Amino acid sequence: MKLKIAAPGGVWYEGEISKITLPTETGEITVLPGHQPLSSVLKPGIVSFVPQGSLGEWDYIVVDGKVQLSVSRWLVLVDGSSVVITTSAATMSPAESAEVLQQMKTDMTTELEKIRADGNADDIEKAIENMAKVEADLRLVKLKNIG
Repeated sequence: MKLKIAAPGGVWYEGEISKITLPTETGEITVLPGHQPLSSVLKPGIVSFVPQGSLGEWDYIVVDGKVQLSVSRWLVLVDGSSVVITTSAATMSPAESAEVLQQMKTDMTTELEKIRADGNADDIEKAIENMAKVEADLRLVKLKNIG
């Protein structure tokens, strides 16, 4: 099965995989070759896939043979022979330490409370999604330390 992950700045991964697990708005799903066609909204979280062949020169985090990366909210399309992920942000290996990411999460929580006080639903949703991406990056750092 082919996988393509695209984010601003280019393609993050393109190659053959045997399976992929995705965080979607309706829950985590695992896609295998021949999967029924679907489209779904990704939620910020960890994408995990089993590559077939070389990963190339990228610095992926690999745990138990599965590549791990964090993504923000966007879209995934599955047609049975391919999976296409389009995301506004993807992280292979966070540059920030767990401590820095935890401080970012704390700061975002404080900022979210201020935004909630203003009551703008769009700003609240955007802040929650940004915080969820930081939480996914934090989980990715922990996975990196395990791998």
